[in-house]
Amino acid sequence: MGFRCGIIGVPNCGKSTLFNALTGSDVPAENFPFCTIEPNVGTASVPDARLAAIAETVGVDTIIPAFIDFVDIAGLVEGASRGEGLGNRFLAHIREMDLIAHVVGAFNDNRKWQSDIDVINLELILVDLDSVEKAADKAIRRSRTGDREQARLGEVLEHVAAGLQSGVAIRDQILEEQDLQTIEHLNLLTEKPNFYVMNVDESRLIQGEFLSAPELDDPVISICAKLESELSQLSPQEQTSFREELGIEESALADVVACGYQVLGLITFFTFNDNEVRAWVIPKGTTAHKAAGKIHTDMERGFIRAEVMSCSDLISHGSEHSVKMAGKVRFEGKSYEPKEGEIIRIRFNS
Repeated sequence: MGFRCGIIGVPNCGKSTLFNALTGSDVPAENFPFCTIEPNVGTASVPDARLAAIAETVGVDTIIPAFIDFVDIAGLVEGASRGEGLGNRFLAHIREMDLIAHVVGAFNDNRKWQSDIDVINLELILVDLDSVEKAADKAIRRSRTGDREQARLGEVLEHVAAGLQSGVAIRDQILEEQDLQTIEHLNLLTEKPNFYVMNVDESRLIQGEFLSAPELDDPVISICAKLESELSQLSPQEQTSFREELGIEESALADVVACGYQVLGLITFFTFNDNEVRAWVIPKGTTAHKAAGKIHTDMERGFIRAEVMSCSDLISHGSEHSVKMAGKVRFEGKSYEPKEGEIIRIRFNS
């Protein structure tokens, strides 16, 4: 019902501290290299005030939010692509992620954070280059027997390898969707969506530094991981009070979720019945037919139609019956693409 977000960075950049803040965990976050050896895994619910509002409107007590799995991956160092600092082992964990949050220690005014970014990005590129060159050689050898599919794969991989040799991550290369599908089975690291978390001290956060970084190609958010980790130990009311005092609008979790949704192109839709209200996460452009399968395979198999209303209409009218009386419930077919914040009821043959 969510996605897996890998938290990466050089040692001592604040990865584990951020992980604790996002998940409410208490993993060690000491100031020495490789404090994290095995990846720490934690789950966080996606904050969404609309769930409680829907539950109150329809009179149910159980709320089931969407979830995100965060994975705190051990610090990467120069030479990780050659196995330095247990690099091969750590890099393998990244292959399992849907999204990468690249944490950057930006605690003072110097530019060391830029070199830290360069170290990580270069190591990921080198790993991918090795994988792509090996796969290209294999495809080209097989193409000599007349296999056109392997010939096409070899061409795509050679093009990708040239980009990597120039220091361009795969996600930043100009590739056709068909080409990306051709190399999907390799599960390459620099193809994965990425964003940067600038881990700053409290004063820099309040001053609004690193709200953007033009020199970086991917989205950037600014967080004080130490402060967020401390706030995560307080009650929700105390957290809100401290944030208002400091002028911080959103929690680290809310910022990371929003950025993750943006980068992955995700939306949330809702369902409810007499027992529960639930949030579901799907990529933009998913059809109602496929969204039904997200809820239950029987719904996809026996799909008849989707009854759709907006969350705001339900809350403002006060009941599903009132929304229907106002003519604001639509009936959509298989090809309809649900929009952000819609409530969907699937009609199907069981």
